[in-house]
Amino acid sequence: MSDSVRRFFNAWGDGDAEARMAVLNDVLASGVRYADPRLEEALVGTAAVIDYVGQFAQMAPGAIAQIAGLETRDGITRATVEFIMADGQMQLGQYMIEADAAGQLTRLVGFKGTGA
Repeated sequence: MSDSVRRFFNAWGDGDAEARMAVLNDVLASGVRYADPRLEEALVGTAAVIDYVGQFAQMAPGAIAQIAGLETRDGITRATVEFIMADGQMQLGQYMIEADAAGQLTRLVGFKGTGA
C-alpha cells in the first residue's frame, strides 16, 4: 500500500491533468472515500477525488505534496504529508488510510497538523 500512498500524494503536484488522472485512477478504488479539514463532507468515488486533487494543482501551481513519514499497523497506514507551496510555505497534515487487497486506496481521512 505504501507505493499507492506515495503515488497518490505525488499526483497532487503533477501539472499534467491527464498524467495525474491516470495515476489517481490506478491507485484509487472505485468507491474511495476521502475527507480532509477543508471539506464539509467526505468525497465519494474516484471522479470526485480526482476533481479535488485537480483543484489543488490548479489553485496552487508549483505546489507539491510529499510524504514525510509513513507507518502501517493492522491494515491502517498513517501518512504525514508536507504540502509545500511554490513560495516555500508548508503545511503539515496526517492521513489515516485504508486499502483493499489489490493495494488500491479505499479510504483516506486527513487531519491538519500532526496531532503533537
